[in-house]
Amino acid sequence: MQQRCPNCGAPVVPGQRFCGGCGAQLSLSCPQCRITVSPGTRFCPNCGTTLGGSMPQQPGWGQQPGGMPPQQPGWGQQPGLGQQQSWAPPAPKSQSSSSRPLLVLLLFILLIGLGVLAYFKTPLGSTINSILGISGTTTDTNNNTAADTTLPVISSIVQPTSPDTLGPTSASILWKTDELSSSQVEYGTSEAYGTLKPTPPDTDPTVRGTDGKSLSAGVIDHSVVLTGLQPNTTYNYRVKSKDAAGNEAISQDKTFTTISPD
Repeated sequence: MQQRCPNCGAPVVPGQRFCGGCGAQLSLSCPQCRITVSPGTRFCPNCGTTLGGSMPQQPGWGQQPGGMPPQQPGWGQQPGLGQQQSWAPPAPKSQSSSSRPLLVLLLFILLIGLGVLAYFKTPLGSTINSILGISGTTTDTNNNTAADTTLPVISSIVQPTSPDTLGPTSASILWKTDELSSSQVEYGTSEAYGTLKPTPPDTDPTVRGTDGKSLSAGVIDHSVVLTGLQPNTTYNYRVKSKDAAGNEAISQDKTFTTISPD
């Protein structure tokens, strides 16, 4: 009787180990006594050795005949027939640090620009310009340079009446201005005055040195001490203040009377 493969029914000959049609295993050898038995036999009929008794299987997609498991592609090998290379997400690219110095530079330039804008558009900028002696000109909305013609505003003139500000032969004159300017008092026993002190003012911002810079920035709080006065005498006086542009403001006439020596 013709033997056939139990898996696909193809004719086989006695002793044939694998089917020529489907490749299924048809017989195996006992590892103990080496006799040939059918694949479905669990124990060797000769020596009783356990054989496993697994049913013949048709090699699947990617399997090799003889029950050998398919080999995975090793290092440097391409996947074989029936094998699919596993997918892995691409490694994230590291963020380049070359752009960081450029961002820091742009931030630094932006801060400088904001500082310059605040400097020229705030009263603090005008005060600093006056201190540096560069406030002689201003710029209008059309970017045209115009001369500064605004006089300092004199205020808070203190009348010398207390012992701290008035004596038999001296008097202290105090006042304020709205911008940096010089301090000078003109006085005398009549409205003709006749005496200036100090001459010249040591706080005059228009006086410049050989390098072209102002020798003094001027002051906001002014104080001039008059000495060499006559006791128990009435004096007329007025204060003067000049800014860095040369604009001089003069107050109205005022009087004080020195006290007697006793």
